[in-house]
Amino acid sequence: MTDDLILYDLLDEYDLDNEDFGFRAAWCEGLTTEEVARRLRADPDTAYTTTIDELTGEEGDSDFDEDAVLIGPAGTWTMILQLNGLDCTRYSALEALSAGGGRAVGIGWSANGDERLIYAEDGRVLVSMDFTFPQDRRGPDRQALDPYMEGLVLAYEDGADPEDSIDAALTLIGRITGHPIDRDWLEAGHTFYEIPRDEWAFQS
Repeated sequence: MTDDLILYDLLDEYDLDNEDFGFRAAWCEGLTTEEVARRLRADPDTAYTTTIDELTGEEGDSDFDEDAVLIGPAGTWTMILQLNGLDCTRYSALEALSAGGGRAVGIGWSANGDERLIYAEDGRVLVSMDFTFPQDRRGPDRQALDPYMEGLVLAYEDGADPEDSIDAALTLIGRITGHPIDRDWLEAGHTFYEIPRDEWAFQS
């Protein structure tokens, strides 16, 4: 794990930080792509292998009819890139993804802020943290992420670049999973799925 990677620059290069939608992604430990899709209630009939570049070329602004995700292995973890919607960062989804003794972590922000990093173990969210104001934590174990935070500057202060906090949060996730976002994952083929929009209705 190399902490000096400028991870946000990769998102920007692939236009993944959408000015209207923001960004949503999650990682879960020890599950296959198919099992991740099942736990996210994705429609298996929509599955096909593709790349981010192919999706961008086909769909332009990635404006899908349903909530859409791209799922693929990332070391011993599996990464979920949300292309439309916010299902993978719901508490209930992260609880499902970590059920049975696993771990899951999600990150998201929007054009209006709402910067959250959420960590779950064994079917329970332990902590949700505003990664630009890390004192703002909720959950039964608010120190659960402390072992991964040494040397990271998560706080966003006046005059600072908010992208620095995003980069620090992505680095933190890389420390948890052992596999940060990298160019190899973003260029590789992964499995696209659609999630019917009513599947997660009325759930946090």
